[in-house]
Amino acid sequence: MDITVGERLKQLVKEKGLEQQEVAAQLNIKSPTFNGYVGNKREPSISRLKQLASYFDVSVDYLIGYNDIRSPYLSHLPDEVKEFVQNPENQTYIELAIDIKERTLEKNRKAL
Repeated sequence: MDITVGERLKQLVKEKGLEQQEVAAQLNIKSPTFNGYVGNKREPSISRLKQLASYFDVSVDYLIGYNDIRSPYLSHLPDEVKEFVQNPENQTYIELAIDIKERTLEKNRKAL
């Protein structure tokens, strides 16, 4: 995936049917700054990437071209998996899975 933040932003602005200036105004970003992001002349800060991702309802990973999954959190999951994750009674299982993942990642890092 060799898509830039600017290309992604250009695509997302177009999908919203807005002009760059409108998006910049809605996000309280100066137009030249936003245009710099779209034109790949400026790089947004991490906090700005989070703001942009939230506005366009995509993940930061998608926005920066790291992957093509717009919202990796739940939208791509089957309904039964979404229900499981959203059920508060399953919170312990979710926390356990996260803990196992973190321990595995740490173990793998140490092995390198």
